[in-house]
Amino acid sequence: MASGANQNKFLGSLLGMGIGDALGMPVAGLSPAEIEARFGRIAGYHPRQLDADTEIKAGEFTDESEIALCIVEAATANDGVFDPDLIGPRMLFLARGESKRWMHGDTLRALEIAEERLEFHQPLDDDGSASPDIAARGVPIGLMHAVGSKRTSELLEDVERVVRITHGSPLAISGASAIALGVELAARGGMEPRAWAHEAARHLNDGEVARALRAEPATQAGDGLADVIAAAFFDASHAAGFEEAVLTAVNRGGPADARGALTGALAGARFGAGGIPQPLIDASEGRIYVSLAAPWFHRVAIRRAGLTIDLRRDLT
Repeated sequence: MASGANQNKFLGSLLGMGIGDALGMPVAGLSPAEIEARFGRIAGYHPRQLDADTEIKAGEFTDESEIALCIVEAATANDGVFDPDLIGPRMLFLARGESKRWMHGDTLRALEIAEERLEFHQPLDDDGSASPDIAARGVPIGLMHAVGSKRTSELLEDVERVVRITHGSPLAISGASAIALGVELAARGGMEPRAWAHEAARHLNDGEVARALRAEPATQAGDGLADVIAAAFFDASHAAGFEEAVLTAVNRGGPADARGALTGALAGARFGAGGIPQPLIDASEGRIYVSLAAPWFHRVAIRRAGLTIDLRRDLT
């Protein structure tokens, strides 16, 4: 028994996140003019040369998707509960490996402190950092809440719990909450996509992210968290298809990997896995892991929502 998003939407959102991330990876930090000069226009995957000895393969995604999938893995193993004490150690494992090259310095420092204290919970900090990559942590939470009855207050609590593993900034929490709300709306369907931004802003009440979401038509030229999120909503909701959405996003430049990941997650939830061009899936480095993880995550969401029937009975 199921109510809400189906497995196709879960797979579409998680694949879309990784694909958008990988498309933006080679041009992260470049302006639109620099992208144009080096690549013409991004229309597919490219490698990235980090230094003389290190080249990142085309189609590989970065920490936005890696951390989100880390959250998926932990929640799947924990019956859909987002427990910082399970997610935090998995993030530490990523930070000790090659993923460290992508991670924002603030995330790395917070994880180091958490490891020393054995406490994955940052205090609230009005002046704390809030980079666009943090918002991707809302993707798995939005999917988990896209099944069953709507539980918006619980969704917002889950987002804050996960974000505060490394960040206590209200802006960071608001950004991840916006993405979680958008992914939930996109995956559930039934609402005009161009209404997502205002609906998400309604639940956020006020603040920088809510104001950016309400500022339509969205031009979102800035590279800060609020503008990147608003642009992701705009691109995913106005595009005729998945490919148009993510390519528009990554060619905006700046934090192109975050732009691609957030837009891809929203557009993937909107169009489903069947709406993603097969060549983009086939050339994605993370496709096998995501394709295995998504169905299990969906089953856990159904269980968490109380939509399964246990046919095993004690007949003794």
